[in-house]
Amino acid sequence: MTRDESRVGIVGCAMFILAYPAVVASGLLIAPLMALAAMIITPLRLESWTRIRWPWVTIPAGLFLVWASLSFLWSPHENPQQIPKLLGGVPLYALFAFRVGSQTGGWRARIEASLIFFVFAACLFFFFEAMTDGSGTYAFKAGAEGLDGSARDVRFSVNRSLGHGVAPLLLIAGPAILLSWKKGGPLLGGILVGMVLLASLSFDMQVNTVGMLLGVIGMGLARFFPRQMLAITFGGLAGTILAMPLLLPNLVGLIPEDMRTALPDSWAWRLETWTFATDLISRSPWIGHGLDASRHISEISVIQGVEVNNQPFAVELMPLHPHNAALHVWLETGLVGAGLLAIALIGLGERLNAAKSLTQFQAMAIIWVVWVYASLLLFSYGAWQEWHQGAVALATTAILLLHSGKSV
Repeated sequence: MTRDESRVGIVGCAMFILAYPAVVASGLLIAPLMALAAMIITPLRLESWTRIRWPWVTIPAGLFLVWASLSFLWSPHENPQQIPKLLGGVPLYALFAFRVGSQTGGWRARIEASLIFFVFAACLFFFFEAMTDGSGTYAFKAGAEGLDGSARDVRFSVNRSLGHGVAPLLLIAGPAILLSWKKGGPLLGGILVGMVLLASLSFDMQVNTVGMLLGVIGMGLARFFPRQMLAITFGGLAGTILAMPLLLPNLVGLIPEDMRTALPDSWAWRLETWTFATDLISRSPWIGHGLDASRHISEISVIQGVEVNNQPFAVELMPLHPHNAALHVWLETGLVGAGLLAIALIGLGERLNAAKSLTQFQAMAIIWVVWVYASLLLFSYGAWQEWHQGAVALATTAILLLHSGKSV
């Protein structure tokens, strides 16, 4: 065991243990912790980098990050803080996953134990919060943040904090369930499934429930058709991103008016935001409006037929981002950015599908992570939020730890 292996192993174990307080804090701490961990284990010798066989998919992926960063030049937003997060953060997250996930021997076993500890600890926290109606989170927010307001506003703030914390847990849960099943048998894996399911159903965050449902369906299909599901998933996701500005307005238009007024307030708001975003995309479809331009857009509208506390439901049409990552990419980077991202996804799918050492559990875990991640990004979150990028890196690390077994 070399000093470098020990350094990577210690950092990997520490990161999964520290992931617990990170998800308790709504997942926001994951990105800075991950970046710091990756810098600690970055190889310093040039030969370490020259030995890497870089796949061609890194070219369109890298160009996408560069193009998104360059688009800041024509963005109305004046703060360039997103650029180092993209050009520095994303490669660091990938480096962490590759280095820690490639560990073998004793350190691999310790990292696996840390991963399972993190998921079980996080599940127990969310179980406690679900059973006590978020009492722990409310006590912290009331004491440390001075949370005050109407009962409805307080409940919304507590549920949003807990629901955002469940999202990174969901991403990592699929590979962790398979690893637990592999190490401890069906009982251990089954207990974890039940606890993750409870977390996804709690805190009035429907997108988590949708993500859990899709993850289970995708994983089940990958159990019987592993390589076929990889090709369908990555190809379908690439096509969905390219077609989203054309597809979504037509789908929204098909929803009957009485059904739209019966939707939860947050979903009625999403439909208005998506419609507004597609209109903005049509004004600059080729190169977009520039990185973080959506943060600069402010327009208020009243949603017809929806009332809150007997008052018209007035909303901001662009609440920081379109709450749909595909529209977000189109809005700020245009067809060029969306095309590069689609090519990168197709290349990644081809690379994974061609891997001769791919195991069945790895294929199932990949499909889980991609389906859950796609549901979170297409229904709720923005494209550039670093906390979910870091969570995907942790999930990728867990997938790499599943490399032992019969290939498919």
